[in-house]
Amino acid sequence: MVESDLSRRTVLKGAAAGSIALAAATATSSGLVGIGPARSAPAQNRVVVVGGGVAGLTTAHELAERGFKVTVFEKRAWGGKARSMDSALPVADGRRPLPGEHGFRFFPGYYQAVPDTMKRIPFPGNANGVYDNLTSAPTLTAAQSGADITLPFGIQPDQIGAAIDLKWIIKTLAGAAQWIPKLPYSDLLTFANRLFVYFTSCDARRIGQWEQTSFLDFAKVTPNSNPQYMLLISTLTRTLVAAKEEIASSRTMCTQAENFLLNILNRNNDGRETDNLLNGPTNERWIDPWMNYLKSQNVDFQLGFTIQSLNMEGGKIKSATVQDQNGATSTIEADWFVTAVAPEQVSNICTPDIYNADPGLAKIKDLFVDWMTGIQFFVNTDKQLAPGHIGWIESPWRLTGIQQGQHWKPYNISRDFGDGKAKEILSVDISDWHTPGELIKKAAKDCSPEEVARESWHQVTKTLDTVKESDLVYWHLDPGIKWDGSANTNDDPLMINTAKSWGNRPTSVTKIPNLFLAGDFCQSNIDLATMEGACEGGRNAANAILDASGSTASKAKLWPHVTISEFDGLRALDETRWRNGQKNLFDN
Repeated sequence: MVESDLSRRTVLKGAAAGSIALAAATATSSGLVGIGPARSAPAQNRVVVVGGGVAGLTTAHELAERGFKVTVFEKRAWGGKARSMDSALPVADGRRPLPGEHGFRFFPGYYQAVPDTMKRIPFPGNANGVYDNLTSAPTLTAAQSGADITLPFGIQPDQIGAAIDLKWIIKTLAGAAQWIPKLPYSDLLTFANRLFVYFTSCDARRIGQWEQTSFLDFAKVTPNSNPQYMLLISTLTRTLVAAKEEIASSRTMCTQAENFLLNILNRNNDGRETDNLLNGPTNERWIDPWMNYLKSQNVDFQLGFTIQSLNMEGGKIKSATVQDQNGATSTIEADWFVTAVAPEQVSNICTPDIYNADPGLAKIKDLFVDWMTGIQFFVNTDKQLAPGHIGWIESPWRLTGIQQGQHWKPYNISRDFGDGKAKEILSVDISDWHTPGELIKKAAKDCSPEEVARESWHQVTKTLDTVKESDLVYWHLDPGIKWDGSANTNDDPLMINTAKSWGNRPTSVTKIPNLFLAGDFCQSNIDLATMEGACEGGRNAANAILDASGSTASKAKLWPHVTISEFDGLRALDETRWRNGQKNLFDN
């Protein structure tokens, strides 16, 4: 049975890949995707990209469409933290393996680069390619002891309609009556005032003052602050960027608040809703079609290779030393080199010669990383837990999640995946791996995978009354988490935007004329370690190569950060006040 199941899955995946490849070829020849006649590359057009995550694939995408010969080396898996993966859980009757992932996918409406890339990836039956595989999550639910609070995540009709369903209204009214009295009106005014200060701050103050200030200090949290206000600030910081409020950059936190506010007001989103996700497993709905399209653009993919070093000669990168899965090494030469790996991996491939040529690259070592990693719970009920994303606001591990199956319209979980026992998938992100749990009494970092699952599920079911502990069938923890018997390690940590870190983050251009950086840790307009930041980083690296090579091709598109236009006058006034050494007019 195992062999026949495997063969059938292989045939199905092969057929799907063939359909996507055919769609890619058709779309390319008809001009429906890509940049059409802008393919123009110089004679020196060989590019080596180190890293096959979103940043690396984006770099390859932009350069391949412009005639460059791109080879991408990846050690583990295509898609990086954005990928989904087959779990090792039981499978029966020709179904596909239950899908796991590093963490649930979340595409805010203010993303611009990723949606643009998606529109240029063909997908069978979709007029706008992979982009049409996005679907909206209309609400945001705060799960707490007592009653949950479910609110529309915007002002569009479907968002409001989902939230005013009678069952959510009753719970929300009860939950609000329980929670709001705990937070004094004065604290709400303080928080609103602090956001207003940021929204009316000029760009120079945002970098010069708020980038240097922790979110804890910016929000005016003191040891004597109301516990609920402390909880509010802590929850916003730890669930959004997996950072502790005492170190998180105020600029980063407030910029994301500005982005969301614009999105909720239906601005700067090209018609997208505030909260979007894919309508199926990430690889099937995005990464695999992307790979097939890039192969049709003659991108060469090399999986299972570790880059041991980049080797300099004559003031430039001459070659890369790579090692395959069997330990054999070889030297790869190219005209241009792009590192699209995590910041902690950059130092592993940079030689002393590279640091001597560009001492600023050593600052990358000072960037702070932490963990924000996912676990999937497969349950035997398809009862709706919440229409959109869920935040367990009282959970010590700062859990957030999404019920996947209700949004995966092309699929039926029990029919299509596993052994048929699971009817739904609850994908949960663990944002705090350092605080002791309630049941196990240990930090997640110190828990075995089984203990991580037990404690996480306890925190989920303790406050979310629509699912019970007995509903759990299986679970899947991101394989990047490795347990050695006493503690965990993590192959995929997340760069955290700490206060004062902007100056340690590099641009895509280095002082070495043919070496470029791509990644969500680089300076970008989105200013957050996300898929969007990685995509923007890949575009910046591609544009830098276009400049350095003298290519006449059009540049990869970039989007400036958008602010709230109603505050333009106050921001102009603040620019004058900043130059004169004065505080923001509303900063009291």
